[in-house]
Amino acid sequence: MHRYLQIVNLGKKEFGDFYKINHRFWLQRLANDINDSLIFVDHPHVIIVGNQGNSTEIKVPYAMARREDMPVSQTDWDGEMTYRGPGQLVIYPVMHLLRQGLTMDELMQKMENIFINLLHQYGIQAHILPGGIIAVDGCKIGSIDLEERQKVTRFSMVLNVNPRLSLLRMLQLEDNQANGVTSMYHQLKKKVDVRQLKMHFISKFEEEFGYTMEDSSASLFA
Repeated sequence: MHRYLQIVNLGKKEFGDFYKINHRFWLQRLANDINDSLIFVDHPHVIIVGNQGNSTEIKVPYAMARREDMPVSQTDWDGEMTYRGPGQLVIYPVMHLLRQGLTMDELMQKMENIFINLLHQYGIQAHILPGGIIAVDGCKIGSIDLEERQKVTRFSMVLNVNPRLSLLRMLQLEDNQANGVTSMYHQLKKKVDVRQLKMHFISKFEEEFGYTMEDSSASLFA
């Protein structure tokens, strides 16, 4: 029996608008009205504050605030604060764990395998740090920031592809065990084709979970 995976490419989308879309997907998956989904989106600069964070504690350097529009969005997601922005591959999986017979720990292990194998395909040797941090030589290159609510996943996974590392270093929003930040561009010394990277990710995701791809971008967001 085939298990279909819905692929949705939203392109560039402000986080505030996307947050409503993501909630709609969560409700539809909870009701079993849609298949498990992978949503790809490009966010302009944003600081996302979870239900354990406090937006008043954000200290954006003055020099950065002058150069960048850095909005802050409050969510009901677990966690404190994180950054999303240009140059990152941002993926929102909307998956029903119970219907796939998975625990959250099993899901995280599979996601970690996907990212490790994806980076290995590009010649980058990565490893996992506590908290779902994907690292290269101890420096954070991505993270798996997932939670489940009523057995349906929310929030996102991110990979630093072609971002400005100086900006990520200045923000330093997350207290984790990484020794710094890095990116695929920094590791490879060349720009990465994001479209091709997405296809490699989808292929490894299908292989790890046993899905058949169904691209719904055109029909859902024509």
